[in-house]
Amino acid sequence: MTNDQNSISRNDKEKSGLSTRFFYSLKPLEMEDRLKRLEQILKKDRFANHNEIRLVSVGIGTAVAEMPVSEKHLNGVNIIQGGALFTLADFAFAAASNSHGRIAVATQANITFFKGISSGKLTAVAKELNSGKTLSHYSVDIVDEKGVKIAYFTGAAFLKGEY
Repeated sequence: MTNDQNSISRNDKEKSGLSTRFFYSLKPLEMEDRLKRLEQILKKDRFANHNEIRLVSVGIGTAVAEMPVSEKHLNGVNIIQGGALFTLADFAFAAASNSHGRIAVATQANITFFKGISSGKLTAVAKELNSGKTLSHYSVDIVDEKGVKIAYFTGAAFLKGEY
């Protein structure tokens, strides 16, 4: 996975609404190393692995993850179980919220379900809404292969020390 955002100017980052405070305290190579370290941490997520969730990309304040819907993700009425959707969204949220080089732990999470599905591949796209000194907020859209929104997740994270 690559991080093309290292080349974005400070002015561009501020216009985008993403947090710049921590990002600009690091040199591009240091940030790249931190993102690689984060990718290694996320590969160890046993619950995400059990659910076949794959990190597609991670950047500063953003992440994309995918999950194929299989038999084990379905509930008693043969549609995707809400917990499977929450797990996918939470994983993308974790990747995005930890992308600044600090350990981030969830303090709040909410999910709204729009549509039940029984097969296919889902994609979760996490975006930073804001990041302060100790709290950050994110949104995650979960879409199917046609781009139809299946669920919407919001989360807040407490920012701890560096990982």
